[in-house]
Amino acid sequence: MPLSRLLGFFSRTARRAAAGASASDSEAERFFALRHHSFKLFLTAWNTFQETMTALEYTLCCDHPFGLYRVRALCTSMATQAFQCIKQLERLDPAPCEALYARFAELQKMVADDVYEPESCLLGPLVLPLGPDETDMGALSGDGRFPLVDPVTLRLEDVRSRLPGLIPNGFVVTAVGCQHFFQSGDLQSEINRRIQAAGGLAPKHLAKLSRSLGQLVEDTPMPQDLAAEILTAVARLRASCPEGMRLVLRGRLWPPEAQGSDDPGLVLWGPSVPLEATDEEVLHAVQLTLARKQRAQALVYRRARGLTEAGAGVCVTCMAVEDGSWGGLAHSCSPVKAHGDHAHVYACRGLPQELDYSVLPADHATVDRRPPHDVISLVGPPEAARPLLEADTAREVAALALDLEADFGWPVSLSWVRTPQGHLRLLLARPIPLPVDAVDMPPVTADVRRNLRLTGGYTVSPGRVAGQVCVARRWEEARRFPAGGILVVPDDNYRWGALMDRAAGIIAEEGLPGSRLASLAREFGKPAIFGLDNATEILKSGQRITLCSDICQVYVDRLESLLPNVPPGRDYMPGSPVYRILQKASARILPLTMDVDSPEFRASNCQTYHDIARYCHERAVSAMFSLGAEKKYAPQRVKQLRDKVLKQFWVVNLSDGFAVTPPGPVIDIEQISSVPMRALWHGMNAYAWQGPPPVAGKGFPSVLFEAPANPNLDPAAQTAYFSEKNYFMISRDYCSLHSRFGFHFVSVEARLGERTPENYLTFHLRGGAANIERRILRVRFVAEILWEFGFAPMVRNDAVSATLKGMDREEGEFLLAVAGYMTIHTRQLDMIMQDAAQVAARREEMLEHCRLLFRGKKLPQAATGVEGS
Repeated sequence: MPLSRLLGFFSRTARRAAAGASASDSEAERFFALRHHSFKLFLTAWNTFQETMTALEYTLCCDHPFGLYRVRALCTSMATQAFQCIKQLERLDPAPCEALYARFAELQKMVADDVYEPESCLLGPLVLPLGPDETDMGALSGDGRFPLVDPVTLRLEDVRSRLPGLIPNGFVVTAVGCQHFFQSGDLQSEINRRIQAAGGLAPKHLAKLSRSLGQLVEDTPMPQDLAAEILTAVARLRASCPEGMRLVLRGRLWPPEAQGSDDPGLVLWGPSVPLEATDEEVLHAVQLTLARKQRAQALVYRRARGLTEAGAGVCVTCMAVEDGSWGGLAHSCSPVKAHGDHAHVYACRGLPQELDYSVLPADHATVDRRPPHDVISLVGPPEAARPLLEADTAREVAALALDLEADFGWPVSLSWVRTPQGHLRLLLARPIPLPVDAVDMPPVTADVRRNLRLTGGYTVSPGRVAGQVCVARRWEEARRFPAGGILVVPDDNYRWGALMDRAAGIIAEEGLPGSRLASLAREFGKPAIFGLDNATEILKSGQRITLCSDICQVYVDRLESLLPNVPPGRDYMPGSPVYRILQKASARILPLTMDVDSPEFRASNCQTYHDIARYCHERAVSAMFSLGAEKKYAPQRVKQLRDKVLKQFWVVNLSDGFAVTPPGPVIDIEQISSVPMRALWHGMNAYAWQGPPPVAGKGFPSVLFEAPANPNLDPAAQTAYFSEKNYFMISRDYCSLHSRFGFHFVSVEARLGERTPENYLTFHLRGGAANIERRILRVRFVAEILWEFGFAPMVRNDAVSATLKGMDREEGEFLLAVAGYMTIHTRQLDMIMQDAAQVAARREEMLEHCRLLFRGKKLPQAATGVEGS
């Protein structure tokens, strides 16, 4: 062969080989990019799963009321993110996914069975008559498992037998009848759907949601069998009553599982109608009363009590009273002092519900509890010429209240009417929701008195609390009411009760101790002052105050000296039906039952959503960092970091993050060209971590100690809590750090280049070894420090996210050093968060160090490496 042809042959062969090598490299790059993209999608699902898991854990703490819609939303979100973890793992490592999908389907069905309870079916009569010769006490009481009527109605029928003529005749639509109505035509399912679609009962849409639900109930046709029984009871009542009677309708919502004599429940007054009204008008009045169950106040009450539809009883009691009757309320003692000297009687020119709802002005009589029950004072509203209430009526009503108090064994609140003929009728007798037990409140010192802003009014519910003022003269101004705020309103109208589970305290310029709002404040232990003149003008929304309702004083700012040992309000959530459902579902979601080191660590053995997500994370990390032993380019992309000694950090080179690519599996920090990574690493090593802080003895049981990771251990040999690799994904201008130090997670992402508008830095921290309360305090502590350096931190449960944008390169390097320092020195701080002295000392030290780093200065003590890395 001629030499020229031979040379040409070798040249073509070399070019083909080069082209083949180039194609192979291009394919390798494409393969790596796809795997990296899938891994980032997995991390998004994994991070969201953990955030939702924290929200679920926080909800279990019962620091705030929640409804079944919240439980369902959380469980649905957990299922969605667990499914996403499997889906993204399938792109990286499909081998275990068939078993994971199977376990997920089984768990999803079990959780759905827990949170979507089958509708219960009560048995018994739909309507029962009430009268001296008609009441069947056995039928009213039901089978003992779920009473057919509320305890108030049962008590009244018992009083009827002792005091003939006092209790009006009537009938009751039983819990069976009311359930029959709400389960007809999928009404209850549609109510649940609308609440779920609205995202719950937030104030900003609560009024609109309530109107929608109420209209839905009104528009739903009443079942024919229920309507027929109601009309039969009405006809029987008409036959036994004289002409000129009105039908007074009283619904009541009560927690049947808390059948104590001291449980007040929630009264739902309906419209009164003439007894001789048409059948359609009577049925419509009953339906309107049932629609009161969807009022904002009733919705919030059920949430605050942790009641489900199956766990809340409702019935409608209908009583015939003479047309032209008027009445009011009475308390056998002061509602804020169980053993006072006086009874209190209130009256208005209408029926008792108009006083209960604060619709009409009221007369007020103070009566001596001792016979002959002298009237101490009798005053009417300012605009009245003279009180409607007379001394004889006040004495008679007070005597009745005291008689029933002695009979029942606890203070009572009455709803009563006086007929045109002068006869007294009793419509309602229920326990007075007395305030929480009194404690010795701290005295007001001269220094504190300088902050006094308002004084006066009278105590409706005693206690002390600090919070942010929300002045609301109409409902629209309360739509963004802050959780833990102090409500300041012009009156005690019942509509403000829709904020009861969010408010820390209440101030009203006008109001009665016996109104619906006052009763709810006492039932839930919320400090409240009524009659505080000009409060809506003097106090401003957003202002922080300390409310001392026990002494009727309001102070500017939060004054800690006035708050020690103040008991919290009543929390009805623990043990409630909704809470038990969440507990049961969370047992299939939260626990981590598998050990990575165990031979039982298999997809088919996952017992919870957490197991599934944790297993997916282990396999995804392994898939990303191994990339297959046959892939010769893998070691060029993924290397273990060395800074004098090997670190438990791996570096993934996305593009141009390595200045030099060494041949082995290790890269030195000096060979890294990523500007943000080097700045972040500098902050992580700027000061030696001093180890776990000392924990106070009383806090020790709440803390699960984590051991610092040994830098000489291979990750595969560590326990389940420490098996995750800490890794950087980098390019020259970009860095993303994902790390787990013990039980808390930190991620930092930054772009730092020459184009300032494109630069950004984000810092995320969540988790910890201590209980949820300490972890929440820890992230607030971290947020306060980051805020000083221009970050915009957002705290959500035990997680904090902080972002900063648009810094120049030099400032960005200093800020990344601060972020690196916080990455290391936030470890195990959750253990001391309830020790004020230690927290103050750590804050001062960490702030000083971060300030030095931000100015580009060296810290007084240099570290030789990241401790425990």
